[in-house]
Amino acid sequence: MICLMGVGNVNEAIWRRIKRYVDLGREASKIDLKQTLDLSTREKQAEFVKDVTAIANTPGGNGYIIIGVLDNTKCPRDRFQPENYVVGFSPQDPDELERQMITALSNYCDPIPVIEFSQVVHPQTGRNIGVVTIPRSARRPHKFIRGSTGIEQHDVFIRRGTATFKATPQEIIDMAQPSPQPPPQEVIVINFSGHPLTTIQQKQLRDRFGFHIEELIELPVHFDTQEDLKPQVKKWIEEVGLAPEEWSEENIILILSGLAPVAAAILATIHGLRGGFPRIMVIYQAPNDRTQYEVAQVVDLQALRDMGREIRCSVQ
Repeated sequence: MICLMGVGNVNEAIWRRIKRYVDLGREASKIDLKQTLDLSTREKQAEFVKDVTAIANTPGGNGYIIIGVLDNTKCPRDRFQPENYVVGFSPQDPDELERQMITALSNYCDPIPVIEFSQVVHPQTGRNIGVVTIPRSARRPHKFIRGSTGIEQHDVFIRRGTATFKATPQEIIDMAQPSPQPPPQEVIVINFSGHPLTTIQQKQLRDRFGFHIEELIELPVHFDTQEDLKPQVKKWIEEVGLAPEEWSEENIILILSGLAPVAAAILATIHGLRGGFPRIMVIYQAPNDRTQYEVAQVVDLQALRDMGREIRCSVQ
């Protein structure tokens, strides 16, 4: 299905969902930023299908191809203004673009992923941004039914981090045959610690605790404890870039700063945004190798808060 919003209409829900990727210029496993989209040749159509199917095949929620925006590697946000990195995307004939999308997906893959195409207006520049929304797919794996340059028939693609790869045989099996175990819970991990979450630690979070990272936001914070913490916390929370509904609706795990007053200030602010506490991740030195750090536990702070209320009620 293709859903085309009228040019110039602001789709508020979609804009709130993609705003941080546009503002910060960062991609994710289900987010792809593109300067433009050209479907005029077979090779370019196949490349579009590769991008769509890779996102559809990747575990997690909705995915987005955001068109008309340069990523941070091409246009660093600390050096350039929105007029530089929001280049805009306004197809001359949106109906023809819609037809090309449908034709490309029909010609190159099976089953065909559901997509929605819309246009939103960037509020600062007034330029249109194209957004291809790729909902969570229950029909994976989406495979190629014909080859193209660098693509063979029966290829299945998947996103790992921000890059696209051919899926391994085991990944394809996992897509086609749901595990008898409950699927991992999808989470957004926000890392305030200043120590990047390693690939091994991400795997531990999944294998030991049943959490799949849908998005990892690395945001090492720096605080001046001699100054008022309130404006500093506000600044860093805004840097995270989550929309208000994401703060309240998404499953979030925090890796906190090691400085206790800062961690407390961040938690208090996020409690106000969510209406409750998030989970936090505890990382410790591995007992058999002091050079390695492992995920020790994931603490549900809201459950601890509820336990405290039960204790209070029991002694009244």
